[in-house]
Amino acid sequence: MHAFRKVLRKLATVALGVAVLAGSLVTWSAPASAGVACGGTRIESQPLKNVSGTTIGWLNVYWDGTNNCAEMQSSAATWGKRKWMVASISSCRLSDKGTTYCHTIDDDSNSGNFEYYAGPARVNGTGRCITAWGEISDLPGDNHVYQVHTKPYVGHC
Repeated sequence: MHAFRKVLRKLATVALGVAVLAGSLVTWSAPASAGVACGGTRIESQPLKNVSGTTIGWLNVYWDGTNNCAEMQSSAATWGKRKWMVASISSCRLSDKGTTYCHTIDDDSNSGNFEYYAGPARVNGTGRCITAWGEISDLPGDNHVYQVHTKPYVGHC
């Protein structure tokens, strides 16, 4: 009976080790691919370029049938580099369509020092127009603040 308990203890220890290892694999997994957090169909993608014309990021806007969602995604040139990033979106009045001013009904944003992307930022877009913008700054060796917005500024009604 003593040998049987010893075997059970070893099996329990191995099972615990496997569970801990599996948990750490989930914790240490690669970052989620861009767009997964937003979901829906991408309806716009605007490049963000630095002063030398290199694309440093993409403002992506999605629609899922009810909500619009925005994310600011790093490009290959900035992927994995920590920098300040912002993804912001606002829902606007239908009468704002095609203008450069949004009478804000609702807004959301996500910002911070990220390596891959900022977002999601979501608003209800049913029966409304939207505007979205993104920002990347604090790149190593570059003190510029770069911003991009949807075109037209207010659209996707």
